[in-house]
Amino acid sequence: MLAALEKLRASVVSVMPAQPVMAGSVQEQQQRLGRVFTGRGDSAFLARFAVLNLIGLALVGAAWVEGLLVKPYQADTSAMCYLITALFLWGLVCCLRRDWQSVRWAGNALVYLGMVGTVLGLIMTVSDLSAAKGESAESFKQMVTAIYVGSGTALYTNLLACIGYLWLGTNAHLLARQEV
Repeated sequence: MLAALEKLRASVVSVMPAQPVMAGSVQEQQQRLGRVFTGRGDSAFLARFAVLNLIGLALVGAAWVEGLLVKPYQADTSAMCYLITALFLWGLVCCLRRDWQSVRWAGNALVYLGMVGTVLGLIMTVSDLSAAKGESAESFKQMVTAIYVGSGTALYTNLLACIGYLWLGTNAHLLARQEV
């Protein structure tokens, strides 16, 4: 066995170069490795972004199958839900561009728009209730409709804003360890 090991050592020594490695070849190897591994961070980021948002998209798809996706837009007569959705999508594009300051701004603006939508819905409810005075069944119907429309706007805008804020915050935290 000792003879076999000595033979193996002799074959390895004969294959190894007798001269030391030159600095130029080390730099050449580093450049080659650099070319191989450049862009790796971008593809890893894009993969994490895709996986994270595909999970969210699957949840949106489940809400669509259950018929829950269109309810906020149908109940909101002020079109605030469309504004919140557009702001959320812009925030997602900023996540993809790694513009974390804009993501933070969009997340905070979503929270404020949710509050504004809540107040707007309450104002709509109160203004329609004060206009629907009377004792008839028709006026009672108008009051119930006003409560439904106003609270739909109030609650759905707040719900969409909170979901958008959480989604953007999750993206920022998991992709860049940023706080929104």
